[in-house]
Amino acid sequence: MNKTGLRESLDPGAEEMRRNGYAMIDSIVEHFQSLSDQRVAKRSSRQELAQLVDEGLPSEPCGIEESMQFFFDNVVPLMTRVNHPRFHAFIPCPSSYAGALGMMLAAGTNPFVGSWLGGATLASLELTVLRWIKELLQLDPSSEGLFTSGGSTANLIGLACARAKYGKQVLERGRIYVSAEGHASMDKAAIILGFEKEQIQIVEVDENYQMDLSALKSMCDRDREQGYLPFFVSGNAGTTNVGAIDDLRGMAEFCQRSDLWFHIDAAYGGFAAMVPEIRAKMAGLDLADSITLDPHKWLYCPMGVGCAFVKEVEYLNAAFSAHGSYLKDLDTDEVNFLDRGPELSRPARVLPVWMLIRCSGVNKLQHQIREDIRLAELAASLLAQDERFEVEPVRLSVVVFRHRRKEEESVADQTARDDALMNATLADGELMLSSTTARHRNCLRLVVMNHRTTELDIERSVNRIRELAV
Repeated sequence: MNKTGLRESLDPGAEEMRRNGYAMIDSIVEHFQSLSDQRVAKRSSRQELAQLVDEGLPSEPCGIEESMQFFFDNVVPLMTRVNHPRFHAFIPCPSSYAGALGMMLAAGTNPFVGSWLGGATLASLELTVLRWIKELLQLDPSSEGLFTSGGSTANLIGLACARAKYGKQVLERGRIYVSAEGHASMDKAAIILGFEKEQIQIVEVDENYQMDLSALKSMCDRDREQGYLPFFVSGNAGTTNVGAIDDLRGMAEFCQRSDLWFHIDAAYGGFAAMVPEIRAKMAGLDLADSITLDPHKWLYCPMGVGCAFVKEVEYLNAAFSAHGSYLKDLDTDEVNFLDRGPELSRPARVLPVWMLIRCSGVNKLQHQIREDIRLAELAASLLAQDERFEVEPVRLSVVVFRHRRKEEESVADQTARDDALMNATLADGELMLSSTTARHRNCLRLVVMNHRTTELDIERSVNRIRELAV
């Protein structure tokens, strides 16, 4: 208590809150405006970073202004900027100003969205935005879902629902089929849910990096003959490695005939289906038993916003429904999102998605995705003009390329040149690539997924790659 008898608060006075809030917005806007002139990334040692950010536990206040200054002076300079217009590594999470404001609304108002009783207006808003997404991507209108922390959790939810449908027998005899180009989060989800590693079957891909359906059928037949229980198949609508889209309709038809749960990991490419010409390549999205989407990728929302849909909501409830004496006041006739996912205390992830879609509108979002794809194709075209590189056809917005193998050069030497280029670009800071293995060959990846990326950025990136190549 202070001398007036009032309890002292962690919050400063209203005027100081306003002043600090304006200062933070100014700093964020300046960060956005200067991104193109900043270095994309820098490899730093733990010791180097500790010298910048490690300090003793404060017993007395450091203050908001000093803390914000510390962040922008010590943390941001060596931060990997995944929203940078020339961050071409992995699958970028570019975020946007509208999305950032939505996240600020969520943090500032701090709603609870785990139950209808605890957050009816936000739960209702989440249901609305989920319906928007179903309309946007032409998903099965009867499917239900929720926003998650990301694609990894959404993949786990899909597999958990399949486990709930087929029963505990699948924990002992079940078989899970994942493409050789599939995401590692599916393997992790299986282990978390109690499956053994040998229950995860890797299906080879064809020359287009699509899951080989004949191989899938043969593996299922073999496993049944050996007494196992095939029950779950995961397809891809845009693989992380190369951007490949599986034959989703063919997979769906096979799974329906064979009584298999069909899951689609569309974390990377799913939102591109709002563009009609891309949607045609993803025919079958609406046939999935469950689907993973990532608004923090091609919907330009801040990091930490994924999405899961399941065709039959009963399996969501069977997998995640929660009971406890402290929950007896919940309205069971309404949607309680705690019964649809692993979290009870759920933040309002809907707000950045709602803000982004509402502020931008569908037409603008479609235009932006088309631009990302166009710029990826431009990058591929410019790289192909250099005879030192061989460039694969662009899939979605992923450009896969490698050094062309010289006469009498070993595969190891060719790989060493690719690795040297990767390390040179990372040390340079002008752009960031990533490397991977596709069809058992080393390669480099350049991805475009950022509304801030321009033709000039693509030209700068490719020119610098050519300058640093050996």
